[in-house]
This record gives sequence, structure tokens and C-alpha cells, in this order.
Amino acid sequence: MKHDVLGTIMKFALPLIFLFAVTLSMSVIAQGSFVSATSTIKTNQQAKQQLRVKSSKQAAQMAKGRFGGKVLKVQKKKSGYRVKLIKTDGHIVSVYVDAKTGRISGGQ
Repeated sequence: MKHDVLGTIMKFALPLIFLFAVTLSMSVIAQGSFVSATSTIKTNQQAKQQLRVKSSKQAAQMAKGRFGGKVLKVQKKKSGYRVKLIKTDGHIVSVYVDAKTGRISGGQ
């Protein structure tokens, strides 16, 4: 009789223990993914904070300050901004403003 009761308990207990173990491991995996995602978000935020030029408006202001005239167009590029200006003498100038360094190139 004692073996029958123990056998019956084991029939129910083993699947429950297995289910608990699977649930626990999935929880640990999910928390690891969350930590990884949180770390990626923090890294992206830190990278944005290190940029000297943070917006197309700022890039336009920098280019206009250097060359004068009127800003015609600003395009976001991979690592900076392309700014097109029309100078007071009528010449159209296209410059590149590097977002990370703030360096302006082109415009000659």
C-alpha cells in the first residue's frame, strides 16, 4: 500500500516538478533578454549623448553660421547631415556636417 501511494504521488509530482523547472528556466531566459535589451538601450542613449550635432536644425544653424545665406534643405545621412544653402551671391553650396565631431566639410 505504501508503494502504491508513493507511486501515485510521483505520477503527479514529477510532471509538476518538470513544469516548474521549465517555467523557472524560461523566466531566467526572459530576464536575460530584458537585461540585454536594457543594456542596448543605454548604449544607444550614451552614443546619442556623445554626438556634437544632435538635430537637423543644429546642423543647419552650424552650416549657415559658417557660410551665410539661406538653408534650402537638410538631409539626415548615416553619420551626419547634408545641408544645402543658397548664399547671398546666389551660389548654391552643399556641405556635410559630421554629427559625431561637428566638422563641416565641402562648400568650396
